[in-house]
Formats: sequence, structure tokens, C-alpha cells
Amino acid sequence: MRLARAVTWFLELITGGFLNIIKHLKILHRCAEGARLFALSAFFALNPPPLFAQESGEVFYRSNSDWGAGVVGEFTVMNAGNSDIAGWTLEFDFSSKISNMWGGQIVSQEGDHYVVAPLSWNEKIYPGSRAVVGFQATPGGAAPTKIRLKPKPAAPPATGSIQPGIKTEFKIASDWGAALQADFTLTNTGSETLKNWSLEFDLPRDITRIWNATVSSHKGAQYRIDASAFEWNRDIAPGATVRFGFIAQPGSLTDSPKNIRVQGTGASTPQATPAPSATPVLVVEPTPRPTPTGFNYAEALQKSLLFYDAQRSGALPPDRRVRWRGDSALPDGADAGLDLSGGYYDAGDHMKFVLPLASALTMLSWGGIQYPEGYQQAGQWNDLLNTVRWGTDWILKAHPAPDELYGQVGQGNLDHAYWGPPETMTMPRPSFKIDATKPGSELAGEAAAALASASILFRKSDAAYSRLLLEHARQLFAFAEKYPGKYTDAIPDARNFYNSFTGYQDELAWAAAWLHKATGEKQYLAKAEGIYRKHLKGTLIAWTQSWDDKRYGTAILLAQLTRKDIYKQDTESFLDYWTIGRNGRRVNSTSGGLAWLSPWGSLRYAANTAFLAFVYSDTFRNNRDRYRSFAERQINYILGDNPPQRSYMVGFGKDSPKNPHHRGAHGSTSHSINEPADNQHMLYGALVGGPPTPDDFSYEDKRTNYMANEVALDYNAAFTGALARMVMLYGGQPLENFPPREESSLHFE
Repeated sequence: MRLARAVTWFLELITGGFLNIIKHLKILHRCAEGARLFALSAFFALNPPPLFAQESGEVFYRSNSDWGAGVVGEFTVMNAGNSDIAGWTLEFDFSSKISNMWGGQIVSQEGDHYVVAPLSWNEKIYPGSRAVVGFQATPGGAAPTKIRLKPKPAAPPATGSIQPGIKTEFKIASDWGAALQADFTLTNTGSETLKNWSLEFDLPRDITRIWNATVSSHKGAQYRIDASAFEWNRDIAPGATVRFGFIAQPGSLTDSPKNIRVQGTGASTPQATPAPSATPVLVVEPTPRPTPTGFNYAEALQKSLLFYDAQRSGALPPDRRVRWRGDSALPDGADAGLDLSGGYYDAGDHMKFVLPLASALTMLSWGGIQYPEGYQQAGQWNDLLNTVRWGTDWILKAHPAPDELYGQVGQGNLDHAYWGPPETMTMPRPSFKIDATKPGSELAGEAAAALASASILFRKSDAAYSRLLLEHARQLFAFAEKYPGKYTDAIPDARNFYNSFTGYQDELAWAAAWLHKATGEKQYLAKAEGIYRKHLKGTLIAWTQSWDDKRYGTAILLAQLTRKDIYKQDTESFLDYWTIGRNGRRVNSTSGGLAWLSPWGSLRYAANTAFLAFVYSDTFRNNRDRYRSFAERQINYILGDNPPQRSYMVGFGKDSPKNPHHRGAHGSTSHSINEPADNQHMLYGALVGGPPTPDDFSYEDKRTNYMANEVALDYNAAFTGALARMVMLYGGQPLENFPPREESSLHFE
């Protein structure tokens, strides 16, 4: 099978099929993105010894694919020391010619000798972390040799006359002559909190825009900056860092700001932390506060839910809201003697994958369970129920027997080779399942979580349907427990698209926790806690909730259910990593305030974390203001409060994406990703992937860039729940007569 795929790929490269090249590069990038989810122990267990090792770091190499005429390889630079690797280069000899590289850049090549430098977002490697550099080269058949890692010290920051215990750093993010973008970082190296800080400096430029702070005084070249209007950024705790950025005119700056001075008030006494309440607390303001951004959050919520209507498969109802969509994939399941029509297409393609689908349904249900007032206030409650039910109805059909679940419809390579709307596709769409002989605990566990959470959502409006969902959820969890196994062993085709990098223990704990919440039965809580303590405890830092990783949501759910410190401490370690840093480690951040985790779908991770930060801060008092402010900042950034002043939700706000990577919205009738030049239809509410690097200006609205501009079921799920919370905080009104009637050129009616 592997040889057959390699031969197929080689033939596609010869014929120059552009879409097929995109398809395979997409697979490789998605695998690389998912690989970061491995715990360090799993990394060392699954990789050979390093080809190069020294005190500061180790380098691993592996060939991801070698078809003779070419090879795709990957270097992993692991920081095995106790201090940061701040800047590094990688040298090696390689007889093949590298034609494409990601995660690094070739700075020198002499014959077979390559020197590769990192990009701006992975030049620093924290202890225990790693950087990945991948490449494509021709021909295959050989591996790099004489590999050397050469760390280099970081450049000294620009500093001035400052208050003891405060370090400042000034960095030019971009300078294009007419103007420049710069970042200022303030780090508290002392033992007391600096409150209400202000920063003074001399800069012979005009600051025209600033974020995360304000200009409180400007006389000639003298500036005074403070963050008094930004609750989450105005105090600097010991060991913490705050950032702000600005755009100034003109550019061509060669000197750093002069006469830097930091002022503020130190904390004279330790601040006591209030004890958590005995029961979960949801802080709901009696009336919405005025929005500081001007965004209509009810409109954003309305459009975010509409995106799922555009992803519907099967026979669509006559009163469907997205008129440019028609019936599609009606024969799905015929090869298995079942009706597997319906459900949702996964992303910009026409695949049906249970793992991301069920994960999205669980998060959508959680948003409705946690923040029903937000949906009701925005007039979106019934739309939420309809959205979830379209997905859960399909999972019920895909679960024809207690120990059987269909986990995929469509074959990835065939599907991705087709560029056109789903209504006109004719390629084979095989069905794949897990059962007792070929189990898949991730699929069964996440499907159980989706149905259990949905049963809570429907309990008041449709008790019979709620009971049916719960019955199937029990069966699926029992199936996942009784027959443990990794689902990609049963469905190998999924490995190239949604591989289970974290294993299935997180899905089992997640499902058990939701079953306890749905039933109140102690057996499920005992199972969830047992799995968590044995497999998940203490592993939550440095990532977030995703279609593959359920540790973070599980910790918060168990914290709500039990009030135990083990779950609260893990959750706060995770949220601290995303806000002020934890144990010397902190998520990357753009100068405009986006918490940036990974190149593939960066906004999805920020939105997922924002939702979890909302849920936790609405339940416990610890660090409530910080976590809530972080969540609000991420959502506002996505909607347009960012340096480029652009929205990343299609059809919402200013300068929103016009050409997301989506076959149906593009509407090509020639099976070409480039024809027509602009998408035929507006994919309202879709959240695109976002900046592919931690640079506010790195995003481009290009249909061919699937890393930054594709959309997916899981991208919008937690984002929708966070928008419901923003409605509760700031209000808003849904649009009337929405969506506008937009017919398809394919003439469905």
C-alpha cells in the first residue's frame, strides 16, 4: 500500500498536477503540525537516537516519504539542556537538491554543504522544546550526513535608565522606509509587582498607531506610554512580561529609543488570593457593558453558526439558509449497505471525518451548556440546536451496532485531487469503520463525548432525543473501553489527515467526564479521574484543546465537577503558559497581542484557549481578571482589533477574507483552483486559519494557502462558544433578513 501511494505520487509529480502537489504537501504539513502534540517521552520512544548531540541540543532526522525520484525529510532540533537556545544554525552535507523548505531557510549552499537558519518564530528553543525544519529534495535514496548544530547567543536588548528589577527590550518587527512596526517588551526581574507602569523614551518618529498601551504624552521626540486603560497589561508581576507595539513614521530607524525610563508603583504587601467558592460561579453582568471595539458580537455569533450550514452534506431541506448549496453525496454508505448521507464536510474539502466532527460537536454543545444566555440573547439558540442535531443525527446513523462505528467517508487522496463543488463530484467515496476486530478508542470515545454533551443540550427541548443520544453515548464508551486501540490502525487512510498523536486516553477521560455530567453516575466520574491521574496529570502545559488533544477541556470539566486542586492546578499551569508564562515558558505572541501557537490554523488555537479561559474564569476566582481579559483580547483580535485592522471571519467586519480555501464557496466549474479568480460565494462566518507566523502582517488572503486560509469544522466550534460569552458581556443584535439570498450558478432548483 505504501509503495502504491509512492508510485502514485511520483506519477502525479511527473504530470505536473498542481492540485495533487498541494494535496501531498498539505498532508505533510498537517502531519508536522500534529507531531508537535507528542509528549517528550513519546518523542524519544518513537524516534531513533540523535544523529548529532551536544550539551545544548540534539538533532534528529527522519524521512517522511521517499519515492526514489524525490524525498520529503524532517530535522528536529531538540533542546536537551537547561537554558534557552537563542538563535541557532544547522549545517549538513546532502547530495540531493533541496527545492522547498519550511520551518527554516537556506542561508548558504556550497556544493553538497548546506547551512540552514531558523525563522523568526522558531529561533528560540526553550528547554525541553524543539524546532522542526522540513524540506523536499530530489532525488531520494540518501540521507543528510555530517549534521552539526551551532547555537549562537541572542543579541543584547536595547536598554536604558530603568527602575531596578525591570528589563526592557526594543525590537523592529518590520521597517519599510515610509514607516516601521516596532515592539517593546518589559520584563519584571524583581520580587515585587510593578503596578500602573509607564515607559518614557526619546524617539524621533511620529507614532501613528499603538496597541496594548496608549500614548499619554508626546512632546517633540519625548514619549510617555502607559497601559492604564488595559486591565490585563497594566501590572507586571515578578517574572512576568508585558508587551506593546506601535507603528511610527518614517521608517529607516538605525538607533534604538534613547533615555528609556520605567516608572510605577511596587506592591508593598502581598495580595491575598480569595478562596474559591463552594459551587461553580458564572459571573453574568446584569446589563451588557459598552463594547470597547464597536463589534456587534451577536452578528458575529449569528454568522459563525451559519458557517456550519455551508458545510452540510446530504439532502438539504427546502428552507435551507445557504441557497448556493444543494443536495450532495446522497449515495454515501451504499458500499456498506447503509445510509451515511448527511452530516458535515470537514473543511474546504468533501471528506467526512468523525474525529474532528465529533470534537466540534462536543465543543459546540459545551458552549450552549455553559452560555445559553448568550445564544438566547442573540436569537441563535434554535440555530445552535439545529447545527448540533445535523451532526449528531449523522453519528447515530454511523453507529449501527454497539461495537461498530463508521469513522470516515471518502478517500483522502481521491477527494483532494478534485477541485469543485460537492454537488458535482463523481469520485468513489468508500466508507471506513472501526469494530471489535479493528477498534479505535479515539473515535468511539470522542463520539461518546459528543452525544453525551448533546444529550444535555437537548434535555429540555426534546427529552426523547436526549435519551436516545445518551443510550448511544453509553454504548460507544463501553466499546472504546472494551476494545482499546488506535483508530488509524483500523482506518489507515486517516493517518495522513487526522492522525491520533496523543493516543486515546484523553478521549476516554473526556468521554467519561461528559457521561458523568450527563447522568450523574459516579462510575463515570471514577473512570475519568482514574484515567486522568494515571495518564494526563501534569502534562497540560505548552499546547491547548484541539481535535486530537482533549486534556485541557477534561481538566476544566473535572475541576468544575469535583473542585479538586489537581485539576485546577493543571488548568492554571496551562492558562498561565498562554498569559504570563509558566516556569520560564510562554506561548509566542505577536506584537498586536495574538497568542500564536502553530502555523497551521493559528487562530483556531487562540479561539480554543479563549473559550477555555472564559469557562475557567467564570467558574473559579483565581486569576479571573487575567484569564478573562486574555480571552476577550483573542476574540477581539480575530474580529479585527489588530495591527492590520482586518477581520479573520469571512463576511464580518473590515477587510475580511474573500478567497478562503474552500471548494464549494469557490464554485469552480473547470476544476481549477485558480478559475474563477474570485470565490463565487460568500462563506459567511468561516474562521480562516490566520497568520502562519507570529507576525501580525504575515497573513495573505490566498485561496492556495491552506495553512493560513482554509476553514474547518473544529475552527469555529469553541470560537462560537466564546462569541456567546462576548454577547453576554457586551450585547449586540443579530442582523435582520440574514443571510441574503444567494443562488448557485449550478441551478439546484
